[in-house]
Amino acid sequence: MNRLFTRGMSFRTKLIAAFLVASILPLLILQAFTNYQTGKAMQNKIDELVQINLMQTAKSLDSTLSSYRDLVFQLFTDADVFLLVNRIIHDDPDKAMLLYDLQDKLIHYAYTKQGIRSISVLMPTGQVISFDKESEALNGLWPTGEEALQLELYKQAMTRENESVITSPEAVQSIHNNESYVFHIARKITNLQPGNTNGVGVLVITLYESVLNHATSLTPPNIRSYNVLVDGSGAVVSALDKSMIGKTVEQIPMKAPILNSYKEKVNGWSIVNLTEQIDLFEEMYKMQRLGWIAGLLAILLSSVMIYYFSDRLTDSIRKVVKAMQSAQRGRLNVQVEELSKDEISIIATNFNKMMANVNRLMGETTQANRKQKEAEIRALEAQINPHFLYNTLDSINWMAIEKDEHDISRMLKSLAQILRYSINASTATVTVRDELEWLRQYVFLQKHRFDDAFECEIECEPELLDVGMHKLLLQPFIENSIVHAFSGITSGGKLGISLYRENKDFFIIRIEDNGKGMSADNNLLLVNGEYHASSESISGSGLGIRNTFDRLRIYYGGRASWGIQSELGRGTVVTLQLPLELNKED
Repeated sequence: MNRLFTRGMSFRTKLIAAFLVASILPLLILQAFTNYQTGKAMQNKIDELVQINLMQTAKSLDSTLSSYRDLVFQLFTDADVFLLVNRIIHDDPDKAMLLYDLQDKLIHYAYTKQGIRSISVLMPTGQVISFDKESEALNGLWPTGEEALQLELYKQAMTRENESVITSPEAVQSIHNNESYVFHIARKITNLQPGNTNGVGVLVITLYESVLNHATSLTPPNIRSYNVLVDGSGAVVSALDKSMIGKTVEQIPMKAPILNSYKEKVNGWSIVNLTEQIDLFEEMYKMQRLGWIAGLLAILLSSVMIYYFSDRLTDSIRKVVKAMQSAQRGRLNVQVEELSKDEISIIATNFNKMMANVNRLMGETTQANRKQKEAEIRALEAQINPHFLYNTLDSINWMAIEKDEHDISRMLKSLAQILRYSINASTATVTVRDELEWLRQYVFLQKHRFDDAFECEIECEPELLDVGMHKLLLQPFIENSIVHAFSGITSGGKLGISLYRENKDFFIIRIEDNGKGMSADNNLLLVNGEYHASSESISGSGLGIRNTFDRLRIYYGGRASWGIQSELGRGTVVTLQLPLELNKED
């Protein structure tokens, strides 16, 4: 991936990119990390301060609710209230007067504290006595009869002993006041005598929701921050913005708020603070933006400076590249001016030496080509000699025929064919058929030379006759068997040549004689191309075979292999493994 990214880029561009990655990028990462840590530390500090504020708010809320619970307790402990309610539910003959006296009591307590809308007594008979500052109805906000007894507030209060019930705010109609949400504090009215827990009714103080809001709205000035009161279900029960009541905290419209909460112990409500980050961190964001602008300006200045210095640094490289391009166009005498003493000057020095060597080698190559052409001309001139030799052999052949010397005629024809086959394109590729035909002519002459001291048998699988092979590969092995293996033998010599397919890729040539053989040491030296004949043996022994092994390496590389097995007095077996190839002209 990295190579694909840098492919086609100049060294100067790579140098600038490396500087940006190695120096500027870490600075940007450090700046981003610093901004993140600063913001995080500031937020943690704000969270800590907000938690302290929420704890103070919780104390304020608890103090406020306690004061109203104390008022409920005062009513609860007022013996007159208990007696009045008890006589009313038992249908006292002065019930009308008792109702008036009870309501007068309620009016008195309703004006002892601010935030009270009404004080009501819900009786087991379904009758409701209430004083509501915004309603003239005797029952105030409450239904009467059986419906009153089914109220959840009534049921909860009647089942609790010595404990008040506080409800979540609910919407009500308001006539003389802008407040439309109220909540209730209720407690069962019982006889204060020990052991008597039977309730004669439920005392309910209805308070405006603003009582809760005033107790929880301890927010810093000039910051968009809200304290809202949330019940156990997650719904807002009190807020400065009344449209938030009934919603969840997540539904309050605020961009990226910071949330902190503190659970109020008495009623299980939670005070949640929502602070908008944009307003809170505005100054910090301004400083961060100034830091980024300063960083970008520094990067711009650094880029200009590195562009200037990279131009100076890469000037010597451009000179070397320019010289290389000139050499590519054919100007081989180009040289690079060496001014600096750095690593680039070493490249320039080596380039100058290389171009000097190239000029020298080009001169030598030109001279060698001229000599080669001269040799080709001499070779063309020398072609006259083979033609003269063929014509002379042909004349001798006819003279032998005229004198009925047919054996001599056959030998002359075979010799002429051998000469033509050997001289014409000695490195060409021929078919196995052609090579074996030449081999028969060669063996024919050798048999006459040695007075039929040996017999030769050639076997070849028919499908191998059209396979290609390099010519004259077998001649050194055949000559070695005839001249050396059968040396001093007048009869009984046997020479076998067989060609067969080994597999779909290779075929085998096996040359076997029953001649003198050789020692294991000489055999190993011959295979490794290190054998040289002794002075007593025929001159040149081993040289032709070494040359043939060299030719095999040149023609086939590692695809050809060979082996020689020989034993003194028992003969020699030469095995060649060659690749199967179609016949083609070199």
